[in-house]
Amino acid sequence: MAKLKIYTFPDTVLAQKAAPVARVEKTMYKLADDMLETMYVAPGIGLAANQVGILERIIVLDTDYEYEELDEGEEAPAGAEVVAGGIITNRKPRIVINPEIIYREGSILFNEGCLSVPEFNAEVKRSEKIKLRYQDIDGVTRELSADGLLAVAIQHELDHLEGRLFIDRLSPLKKETVKKRLRLERQQREEDEDLESLLHSSASAARPKKKSKEM
Repeated sequence: MAKLKIYTFPDTVLAQKAAPVARVEKTMYKLADDMLETMYVAPGIGLAANQVGILERIIVLDTDYEYEELDEGEEAPAGAEVVAGGIITNRKPRIVINPEIIYREGSILFNEGCLSVPEFNAEVKRSEKIKLRYQDIDGVTRELSADGLLAVAIQHELDHLEGRLFIDRLSPLKKETVKKRLRLERQQREEDEDLESLLHSSASAARPKKKSKEM
């Protein structure tokens, strides 16, 4: 498995619609595994392919797992699954391909966050209960009834597949205010990273270099 890059607002791939998967191939196994590892390391409870730069209709979810950080120097128990310096237990990963909500019931306000919109949360109105039709990793068509957190997570990830972020569901004024703030924060982070990289390069150049050995 490999950790993938998570794209963040305002990266343009997040605003693009993902295409249906015409045929579930064996290559999907690696992509799904990589997406799950990326999600657990982040950590998050859901991840859509758009978020890792792939415009295909696939999402991964796990709303049940528990994560416990290890103290510095602490060793994990034998057999424990260690991810990003912590132990993961009660894993129940779901791999969902070509998802389609075929039934909705009720509504709920839920305070959401997003791996592609770091350090921001807002209440979003969602359906309280849903029924989902999808294909699993073996290409078998299945249906899933969900409510509560799982239903919200599914709806959140399906928005990604449509090129929509949860902040796009805010009122027009709040949405524009938030997007402006996020753009400025992103610009500041990139400027800080550029400065840090420049300082690191300057420090490396100032160190005396050893002569290479001649043959």
